[in-house]
Amino acid sequence: MRFWPVAAGLAFVVGYGLGPALLAGLFAYTILDVTHRQLRARTGPRRARWLAVAIFIVVSVTLTVFVGRFLTQSAATVPVILSSVLPAVSDVAAKYGMELPFDSLADIRLALVNALRDNVRNIGRASGVLTKGFFHLAVAISIAVLCFLSEAREPPAGTLWSALRERGLDLARRFMRSFELVAGAQVAISAINTFFTAIFLLTMGFPHIGFLIPATFFLGMLPLVGNLLSNTIIVCAGLTISPKMGVFALAFLVTIHKAEYFLNSRIVGSSVGAPMWQTLLGILVGELVMGVAGIILAPAVLHFVREELSATEA
Repeated sequence: MRFWPVAAGLAFVVGYGLGPALLAGLFAYTILDVTHRQLRARTGPRRARWLAVAIFIVVSVTLTVFVGRFLTQSAATVPVILSSVLPAVSDVAAKYGMELPFDSLADIRLALVNALRDNVRNIGRASGVLTKGFFHLAVAISIAVLCFLSEAREPPAGTLWSALRERGLDLARRFMRSFELVAGAQVAISAINTFFTAIFLLTMGFPHIGFLIPATFFLGMLPLVGNLLSNTIIVCAGLTISPKMGVFALAFLVTIHKAEYFLNSRIVGSSVGAPMWQTLLGILVGELVMGVAGIILAPAVLHFVREELSATEA
């Protein structure tokens, strides 16, 4: 098959748990390459290359600070939302004769403590490899920057090295095109969704705006499941106001996400679209083998494989 080197590379990434590093490297190179293409016609190729690196550094530092603050705010806000929404949920359940698996926030905390206690060994292992994971991310981003800046000499034509190099670069370009199309569209759709959701939240006077709006954007980066998570949080926040507001928020979110299907085809184009079952299956497999990184990478890999199979004669 045309794409067996990419399949072998992905198998290596899965086998050694390098999914987050691969994702970081792909995002880094994509940002650099897109920025360079936008600046090249105005400033010249060489100057545009270094400007792209400078912009990438600024964006990376800003995002790191922003994500750090968001995670800190999440840890403080989510328990507050849960403690506020539980009485409303309990009242609705009692009204319709439903039994909940928990009675209070203390029950949820107890379940979390038991889960942590049962998985203490896994947590210890995770904390032990935290430094290694950070090292992998740093190396992956450094490789992306160095590949972007490199100007390697062309090898002699007709040699095995030149043939392998040409084939590898061609595969890399096609895979990066799939990743840029799918990931770029996901970022654009998440940004548009966040814009309209922010207008709704501000208009309706929702609490915890500083948490809900960033959560909508960051979770929107996860295909399909991200919207489910962000919608759940927003509906819970609406229930803290009143049950009617929770239902109204759910109706608004369902409506806006229905519109996203048409928006997706506009932004990505018909060639990228895949049946819903294929996307869900790809996300399921991606999550099983790579975790969150697999969820983000799955649509891009699916598009790449479909494009390669479509270009290969039976």
